[in-house]
Amino acid sequence: MVFQYSKFFTLLLVFSFYSSGALGLTLEESFSSALGIYQSDKVNDSKYQQAIEATNQARSLYFPVLSAKGSYLKQDEALTQKAVGLNLTANLFNGGKDSDKLGNFKVDEVIIKNTKKLDQLGIYTEVVEAYFNFLLNLSEVKNLDLLKKQSNERVLEIKKRVQIGRSRRGELLQAEAQLASVEAQLINGEGLYKQALEKLILLTGLSENKIKEATLENLLDIKPFDEYLQLALSREDVENKQLEIEKFNRNLTIAKNHLMPKIDLSSNYYAYKDGSTTYKNADWDVGVNLTVPLYEGGSSRSQVKIEVEKKLTSQYQLIDLKRKLTVELSSRFEAFKRYRDQITPFDQALDRARKSYEETLRDYRLGLVTNLDVLTALNLYLDRKRDSEKTQILAVLSKKQIEVAAGILP
Repeated sequence: MVFQYSKFFTLLLVFSFYSSGALGLTLEESFSSALGIYQSDKVNDSKYQQAIEATNQARSLYFPVLSAKGSYLKQDEALTQKAVGLNLTANLFNGGKDSDKLGNFKVDEVIIKNTKKLDQLGIYTEVVEAYFNFLLNLSEVKNLDLLKKQSNERVLEIKKRVQIGRSRRGELLQAEAQLASVEAQLINGEGLYKQALEKLILLTGLSENKIKEATLENLLDIKPFDEYLQLALSREDVENKQLEIEKFNRNLTIAKNHLMPKIDLSSNYYAYKDGSTTYKNADWDVGVNLTVPLYEGGSSRSQVKIEVEKKLTSQYQLIDLKRKLTVELSSRFEAFKRYRDQITPFDQALDRARKSYEETLRDYRLGLVTNLDVLTALNLYLDRKRDSEKTQILAVLSKKQIEVAAGILP
């Protein structure tokens, strides 16, 4: 009768841990709550607005500049010169540098948008690790608590048997040693559980009671590796590195065109002019300035070399990034398959270990086996139960890590 109650209690624990009730906390809800705590979205939104204004500022270079202008000049033994009017200047040609700079500012807007997604992916990665670490420790504490209760049942039963002479004193000491060992393991397990719980609370801002409702979703099959790899190689960090190379290409063009001539337009309209020694009756003037760089001590040539090396650096980094993502995804994918394939064998082992414990306990009460056999069967049963639950959690974790590596957010 005692064992039947324990069996029912065990099944109830398993069901309550793995059932995903409507009120249970999900990984997606945890991530959404974490996003509300972190300020990275607001930071990136602010940077995006700055990038938009920088682009608008670059566009203004295509428009002429109109200024009010006044001058007063007094020279020794010469007429005092005074003038008030408007001045208009415009850049007519500068080797296309303004166009390339504008293109780079537009690229910055895209990079910041991508950075926002990458920051969210980083937060999601932390939440995934903390969430599943909590589930692992929760499962471990529940199983250790169950092992403690069943070990305590063994101690109580053997004490009664010792009193009536059906068991030896040594068997009682074995059971008490087992109970003390489990209590020590439970203390450690509860410490790790509290640590995992506290981290998830700080990360998500959720209450302790809400986090204790965390559930494990059903393990669904996954897409082929190539589909995830295609997503991984088009992640925002890969795109940003490609955009960085695009910017260096423009910077290289700007550096090469630095020695190109520059043509500027300058025009004046005089509302008042007095004391001018030349064209004193003229109300306006217009002129074109041509500037041709002849020698700068090799500065432009060095800048070209710098931009070439920066471009090469980014190209090498892009190759390494793609290789890193491929290796990481492959590792996650193989881990998932390994854990998934272990689920059925562990479930079968759990079923057999539970039946073995039932039979061994029955045989012990008939005097066919020793208490050591019962403790061995009990430990085997609980070990297989822990293995089964841990493998299921790690399988789902591996699937989520595959999605993270592929850049998939909830």
